[in-house]
Amino acid sequence: MNELIAASITTLDIIVVYVLLEVKEGKFALVIWTALLNMLLPFLGFLTGEFSAGFFSGFSHLLSGVLLGLIGLHMLLEDNDTKTSRKLPPGILALAVSIDAFSVSVSFGMLHLNKILFILASGIFACVFAYIALTFKNRLGIKSGKRIRQFAGIALIIMGIVSAMQ
Repeated sequence: MNELIAASITTLDIIVVYVLLEVKEGKFALVIWTALLNMLLPFLGFLTGEFSAGFFSGFSHLLSGVLLGLIGLHMLLEDNDTKTSRKLPPGILALAVSIDAFSVSVSFGMLHLNKILFILASGIFACVFAYIALTFKNRLGIKSGKRIRQFAGIALIIMGIVSAMQ
Protein backbone atom coordinates (compact mmCIF):
# COMPACT_ATOMS: atom_id res chain seq x y z
CA MET A 1 0.00 0.00 0.00
CA ASN A 2 2.88 2.39 0.77
CA GLU A 3 4.16 1.82 -2.74
CA LEU A 4 0.87 2.91 -4.34
CA ILE A 5 0.68 6.07 -2.23
CA ALA A 6 4.33 6.88 -2.96
CA ALA A 7 3.88 6.29 -6.70
CA SER A 8 0.80 8.49 -6.90
CA ILE A 9 2.45 11.33 -4.99
CA THR A 10 5.65 11.25 -7.03
CA THR A 11 3.74 11.37 -10.32
CA LEU A 12 1.40 14.23 -9.38
CA ASP A 13 3.75 16.78 -10.92
CA ILE A 14 2.97 15.34 -14.34
CA ILE A 15 -0.51 16.88 -14.11
CA VAL A 16 0.96 20.26 -13.20
CA VAL A 17 3.51 20.33 -16.01
CA TYR A 18 1.30 18.89 -18.75
CA VAL A 19 -1.65 21.16 -17.99
CA LEU A 20 0.63 24.15 -18.45
CA LEU A 21 1.95 22.86 -21.79
CA GLU A 22 0.45 23.77 -25.12
CA VAL A 23 0.53 20.38 -26.89
CA LYS A 24 -1.37 20.10 -30.15
CA GLU A 25 0.23 17.02 -31.74
CA GLY A 26 1.95 13.93 -30.40
CA LYS A 27 -0.11 13.61 -27.21
CA PHE A 28 -0.20 9.82 -27.40
CA ALA A 29 3.57 9.59 -27.89
CA LEU A 30 4.09 11.94 -24.96
CA VAL A 31 1.84 9.81 -22.71
CA ILE A 32 3.66 6.59 -23.69
CA TRP A 33 7.13 8.12 -23.23
CA THR A 34 6.10 9.49 -19.84
CA ALA A 35 4.80 6.13 -18.67
CA LEU A 36 7.90 4.26 -19.86
CA LEU A 37 10.33 6.73 -18.33
CA ASN A 38 8.37 6.75 -15.08
CA MET A 39 9.08 3.02 -14.89
CA LEU A 40 12.70 3.05 -16.10
CA LEU A 41 13.96 5.88 -13.91
CA PRO A 42 12.42 4.52 -10.68
CA PHE A 43 13.94 1.13 -11.51
CA LEU A 44 17.37 2.75 -11.82
CA GLY A 45 16.71 4.76 -8.66
CA PHE A 46 15.75 1.63 -6.75
CA LEU A 47 18.95 -0.10 -7.85
CA THR A 48 20.97 2.92 -6.74
CA GLY A 49 19.11 3.10 -3.42
CA GLU A 50 19.52 -0.60 -2.69
CA PHE A 51 23.21 -0.40 -3.59
CA SER A 52 23.81 2.64 -1.40
CA ALA A 53 21.78 1.16 1.47
CA GLY A 54 24.52 -1.47 1.73
CA PHE A 55 27.10 1.27 2.34
CA PHE A 56 24.92 3.28 4.67
CA SER A 57 23.10 0.37 6.32
CA GLY A 58 23.29 1.85 9.81
CA PHE A 59 21.50 5.04 8.93
CA SER A 60 19.84 4.40 5.55
CA HIS A 61 16.38 5.19 6.98
CA LEU A 62 17.63 8.54 8.25
CA LEU A 63 19.37 9.31 4.96
CA SER A 64 16.33 8.36 2.86
CA GLY A 65 14.11 10.42 5.17
CA VAL A 66 16.33 13.47 4.73
CA LEU A 67 16.37 12.98 0.94
CA LEU A 68 12.58 12.69 0.77
CA GLY A 69 12.18 15.73 3.01
CA LEU A 70 14.51 17.79 0.85
CA ILE A 71 12.71 16.76 -2.35
CA GLY A 72 9.40 17.72 -0.69
CA LEU A 73 10.86 21.06 0.39
CA HIS A 74 12.05 21.66 -3.17
CA MET A 75 8.52 21.02 -4.44
CA LEU A 76 7.12 23.51 -1.93
CA LEU A 77 9.60 26.20 -2.92
CA GLU A 78 9.45 25.61 -6.68
CA ASP A 79 7.71 28.38 -8.58
CA ASN A 80 7.05 28.06 -12.31
CA ASP A 81 3.68 29.52 -13.17
CA THR A 82 4.30 30.26 -16.83
CA LYS A 83 2.64 28.48 -19.72
CA THR A 84 5.06 26.69 -22.00
CA SER A 85 4.70 25.59 -25.58
CA ARG A 86 6.03 22.17 -26.55
CA LYS A 87 8.92 22.48 -28.96
CA LEU A 88 10.87 19.45 -27.72
CA PRO A 89 10.47 15.85 -28.92
CA PRO A 90 8.10 13.82 -26.71
CA GLY A 91 10.93 11.65 -25.33
CA ILE A 92 12.96 14.63 -24.14
CA LEU A 93 9.93 16.34 -22.65
CA ALA A 94 8.90 13.13 -20.85
CA LEU A 95 12.46 12.71 -19.54
CA ALA A 96 12.41 16.22 -18.11
CA VAL A 97 9.12 15.51 -16.33
CA SER A 98 10.18 12.04 -15.15
CA ILE A 99 13.70 12.76 -13.86
CA ASP A 100 12.50 13.49 -10.32
CA ALA A 101 11.14 9.93 -10.14
CA PHE A 102 14.77 8.75 -10.08
CA SER A 103 15.73 10.79 -7.04
CA VAL A 104 12.61 9.85 -5.10
CA SER A 105 13.00 6.16 -5.88
CA VAL A 106 16.58 6.20 -4.57
CA SER A 107 15.07 6.90 -1.15
CA PHE A 108 12.44 4.20 -1.63
CA GLY A 109 15.16 1.75 -2.64
CA MET A 110 16.95 2.50 0.62
CA LEU A 111 13.72 1.74 2.46
CA HIS A 112 13.44 -1.59 0.61
CA LEU A 113 9.89 -0.98 -0.61
CA ASN A 114 8.41 -3.46 -3.10
CA LYS A 115 10.27 -2.51 -6.27
CA ILE A 116 7.97 -4.18 -8.80
CA LEU A 117 4.79 -2.75 -7.29
CA PHE A 118 6.23 0.77 -7.10
CA ILE A 119 7.58 0.69 -10.66
CA LEU A 120 4.34 -0.64 -12.16
CA ALA A 121 2.26 1.81 -10.13
CA SER A 122 4.51 4.70 -11.22
CA GLY A 123 4.06 3.77 -14.87
CA ILE A 124 0.30 3.38 -14.57
CA PHE A 125 -0.18 6.60 -12.60
CA ALA A 126 2.10 8.48 -15.03
CA CYS A 127 0.11 7.21 -18.00
CA VAL A 128 -3.24 8.07 -16.42
CA PHE A 129 -2.14 11.48 -15.10
CA ALA A 130 -0.50 12.45 -18.41
CA TYR A 131 -3.60 11.41 -20.36
CA ILE A 132 -5.92 13.31 -18.00
CA ALA A 133 -3.76 16.44 -18.07
CA LEU A 134 -3.36 16.50 -21.85
CA THR A 135 -6.98 15.58 -22.65
CA PHE A 136 -8.99 17.40 -20.00
CA LYS A 137 -6.72 20.35 -19.20
CA ASN A 138 -9.38 22.98 -19.84
CA ARG A 139 -11.88 21.22 -17.57
CA LEU A 140 -9.42 20.66 -14.71
CA GLY A 141 -9.27 24.36 -13.88
CA ILE A 142 -5.59 24.27 -12.98
CA LYS A 143 -4.00 27.65 -13.54
CA SER A 144 -0.58 27.16 -11.96
CA GLY A 145 -0.58 23.78 -10.21
CA LYS A 146 0.77 25.39 -7.07
CA ARG A 147 -1.71 23.59 -4.76
CA ILE A 148 -0.89 20.18 -6.24
CA ARG A 149 2.86 20.80 -5.85
CA GLN A 150 2.31 21.96 -2.27
CA PHE A 151 0.28 18.84 -1.47
CA ALA A 152 2.92 16.56 -3.00
CA GLY A 153 5.72 18.45 -1.24
CA ILE A 154 4.04 18.19 2.16
CA ALA A 155 3.31 14.50 1.58
CA LEU A 156 6.97 13.83 0.73
CA ILE A 157 8.14 15.75 3.81
CA ILE A 158 5.78 13.68 5.99
CA MET A 159 7.00 10.46 4.36
CA GLY A 160 10.58 11.62 4.98
CA ILE A 161 9.90 12.29 8.65
CA VAL A 162 8.21 8.92 9.11
CA SER A 163 11.11 7.22 7.31
CA ALA A 164 13.75 8.98 9.40
CA MET A 165 12.01 7.96 12.62
CA GLN A 166 12.08 4.22 11.82
